[in-house]
Amino acid sequence: MKTLTKAILVIAILNLLAVLAGAGWLFSSGRINKARMTNMTMLFNEPVAIEEAKLKAEQAQIDKELAEQIKPLPAIPLNAQERNLVRVEMTQIDRQRLDRMKREVKNLQDTLRRERELLILDRIDLQKEKEEFGAMRDRLAGLEGGKQFKKSLATITGMKSKDAKTVLSNLLGDSKKEEVVTYLSSMGDRERTSILTEFVKSGEDQLAADLLESIRLRGLESTPSDKAD
Repeated sequence: MKTLTKAILVIAILNLLAVLAGAGWLFSSGRINKARMTNMTMLFNEPVAIEEAKLKAEQAQIDKELAEQIKPLPAIPLNAQERNLVRVEMTQIDRQRLDRMKREVKNLQDTLRRERELLILDRIDLQKEKEEFGAMRDRLAGLEGGKQFKKSLATITGMKSKDAKTVLSNLLGDSKKEEVVTYLSSMGDRERTSILTEFVKSGEDQLAADLLESIRLRGLESTPSDKAD
């Protein structure tokens, strides 16, 4: 019996030490303070049933207040003068809406008209470019197909590259770049490369690059007619 009593006493002491150690750890780690202890005490002081009853009462009060807030205002009877004022105000509001709709329609019509005018101008510009392109193609076709052009091309091709470069430079000085590009496009790759190299040697790198780009574009322009042939 004494042994059992001692064992129970030891277990009770150990449990007490464990509780104290746990409480000390909670305080030292900042997980509990006086305010939390007070809240816990108040939490267990009140039965669950009473707490639920209080919560239901508070919710019912909140629902009642919300219902009163959204309750529609009672209809107020109007006399003849007040009804006329309401009609006038409604008429003014309708007129403002109508005016706003008219302005919006007019703005939309103006926008559509401007876009249509721009589209017409774009078509005119496109037609003008097509006509200019066709005129250039006809001019180039006449130039490339002429006997005199072929003789001139054969003469320039038979020259030394340095002399040919001098001749083409003189033509460029006379604002005949289109003819120069036509000559370069019509001659062989080796002769064309040699002449452009002479331009680079003389320090006219940019001019050589411009001529090369014009030759490339001339090839693109020739593609549609070639396909048509």
